Amino acid sequence: MKHRYFLRSLLLVVGHAASAQTSLTFSPLNALPSGGRYGMAYCQDASAFYMAGGGSPASSFNQDVYRYEPTLDVWTPGLAVSFLASQRWATMVPATNGSGQALLYILSGATSTLGTPVSNMQTVLTSSGSIGPSYTNPVPAVSAAAAVWGNIIYTYGGQLASGSYTNQLRSYNAATDTWATLAPMPEAKVVYGGAAVNGKVYAIGGYNGVINSARVDAYDIASNTWQAVGTLPTTVSNQAVTVQGEWLWLVGDFNNQSYLAAYNTRTGQLRTFTSNLPPRRNAAAAVRNSQLYVWGGNTASANSSTLADMWVANVGAVLATAVAPAAPVLQAYPNPSTTGVSTLDFSSEIRTVEVLDVMGRQVMTQNVTAGTTSLQLDLQAKPAGIYLVRAYTVQGNSATCRLVRE
Repeated sequence: MKHRYFLRSLLLVVGHAASAQTSLTFSPLNALPSGGRYGMAYCQDASAFYMAGGGSPASSFNQDVYRYEPTLDVWTPGLAVSFLASQRWATMVPATNGSGQALLYILSGATSTLGTPVSNMQTVLTSSGSIGPSYTNPVPAVSAAAAVWGNIIYTYGGQLASGSYTNQLRSYNAATDTWATLAPMPEAKVVYGGAAVNGKVYAIGGYNGVINSARVDAYDIASNTWQAVGTLPTTVSNQAVTVQGEWLWLVGDFNNQSYLAAYNTRTGQLRTFTSNLPPRRNAAAAVRNSQLYVWGGNTASANSSTLADMWVANVGAVLATAVAPAAPVLQAYPNPSTTGVSTLDFSSEIRTVEVLDVMGRQVMTQNVTAGTTSLQLDLQAKPAGIYLVRAYTVQGNSATCRLVRE
């Protein structure tokens, strides 16, 4: 690939207080199985980390699914190895289907026929590691980012089977097995590492087949609109992304493999760090209990450059210069509601409440008087189904809950 610096007019707030920490020290953990992985799908839930597929020293495309227990520092194989298509560059997110099964949804991988996307969306049960249901993916694209918010999966960007890059954004309702087409991204490109924070989905950097990007764009779920929220000081692609509160950690880069930074989704601040982490790209990352984990990746195009190491750094106090406000409380009852009428309880700082249907369309909005802590939601005129209730504070922070209208 050829890459060149790509600059846009909107600049991020870069920097930090003189006393803020600028270096991280990572400690090694147990090595990955089977010689390591690069370009694998990865995600986490409340108890474990997961990775699926990816390249290895022995093969460019694999079908293994692994689970990592942070408390034990142990990787264990799943049972779905013979089910998952051999693939690389996939993404994976946790969600719950309409039967109440907690699943890992794996999508956007490339098959061993280089450039051909996996046509469906495969799943693994988190409870057992065994095979889950397979679902249709109407417009598959290799290396499309994925993020989940309110049990809705958002997938965006990627490279289509035709070879062209796309700016598509689609949502998948895991509870109803339905797809919706949403507002397209400002750029058609591959996006590495999807993330959703506080009701917004983020696309950072990426590659459009010619150059890498430095853009930071945010999609607001409530309004179905994209906004350019910043430009990085340098382009970034092939990075790992993970969420710590209101911050996004960016680990590695195609060109600058020692790249390590944290981007604040509320303020636009970007903090960069030096570290002892060995250089890499196409790796995976996760944050749990204020510990930043990084594993796998590669350093060159050859499979022999695959990395099998895993590292952890304590980042509990690193980003303390900008602590995210506590999320407001939000609860609806009765839920499900057979009459269509429910009471919504919330904390006193709430100023606006909106209700969205499964397609992400706003069906109701209501302003809240200062000091009010409850209101009645009347969905009697709305069809039965699942709705997302979102409440906003005066500062713009939000909380959500799911409401079922029977």
